[in-house]
Amino acid sequence: MKIYRPSSFATGAVLALVFLTSAVQAQTVKVGVQLPLTGERADVGKLMQNALQMALDKVNAGAKGPKLELVWSDDASTADGSVKALDKLVHDPQVIAIAGEINSPLVLASAPIVDKEAVPYLTGGSSPRTTAASKWIFRAGASDTVLAGFIAQFIVDDLKAKDVAILHDKTGVHNQRAGFVADTLKEKGIVASVNATWSPGDKDFAAQIGQVKASNAKVLVALGETAEGGAFLKQVKSSGLQVQVIGHRDFGVKPVLDEAGAAAEGTLIFTEYAPALMSPATQTWAADYKKRFGADANVIAAQYYDSLLMIAEAIKAGGSTRAGVKTGLEGLKAFKGIMADYTFDANHNGVHRFFVAKVSGGKLTLAKTVTE
Repeated sequence: MKIYRPSSFATGAVLALVFLTSAVQAQTVKVGVQLPLTGERADVGKLMQNALQMALDKVNAGAKGPKLELVWSDDASTADGSVKALDKLVHDPQVIAIAGEINSPLVLASAPIVDKEAVPYLTGGSSPRTTAASKWIFRAGASDTVLAGFIAQFIVDDLKAKDVAILHDKTGVHNQRAGFVADTLKEKGIVASVNATWSPGDKDFAAQIGQVKASNAKVLVALGETAEGGAFLKQVKSSGLQVQVIGHRDFGVKPVLDEAGAAAEGTLIFTEYAPALMSPATQTWAADYKKRFGADANVIAAQYYDSLLMIAEAIKAGGSTRAGVKTGLEGLKAFKGIMADYTFDANHNGVHRFFVAKVSGGKLTLAKTVTE
């Protein structure tokens, strides 16, 4: 029987291939992405995916150390799906960090796994409960308590107002923000004269505006979805209500300002992201995003683009392990991103600045920058 013995050349080739494969693996580290690619929030997932892919291209193009690889895991826009999507990612030992959900209830559903598996997890979600749920969760944004504090302080210090009304969408995030604003005002000695809600998707706000007209309110804080903003501002104007309207970023985006027209004039918007008010680098990035994807970037895109840049920077500082990335993130000081300069505080909040923008001529103009 003839016995085949591989030549020294063949043996060497096989060994070379093994070593090459190992070297490539060593030069690549994985970042998991938990996001809604399907379901009712698939449009949000697409924003996240676009921004992360754009960031990946930038990081890898200039990488001197390990290159990054993104591992996508669809959570189907549900809490159960988010747990399954995350579970799939964290049990891959090569995944050293997670760019996670922006929806705070889904982040909270994921928190026990994040904590158990000790994996750094970045979220754009604004609920303070998310970072409180695990020492491994980091917020690539500002907490709603920070937003509420800025709004209340501006009302007291800049507007010198004592009579305030709060109207808001009664769904989770807006209801929570309204509660924080009311509580913070109360700490400053101001009890809202009106605190009323509307249902998601409402287009008729006459009853709520009527309550404000019947009060002595000089300031109206309005918190709701983009789809509600235009109609709301028009009805405030047509009612003859003489108040200073303050809104969050959802009421300051182009579709709302276009729909509201002149009715939006003078409205004050608190926002972390408005390219027209920001650096040339942010404006260039926004233009590049639109050119590449055919749509405007928003705050979500900016947050997740920055998230991957921060993970890459954390790897440089702490190494390509889960514990190393956590240490690296905690050590970031004024890291320059597209949306903000990030420093994670003791509560792992990364953003500590808002723009106060005034609507003038249908556009946002800078009235003030507020910082912690």
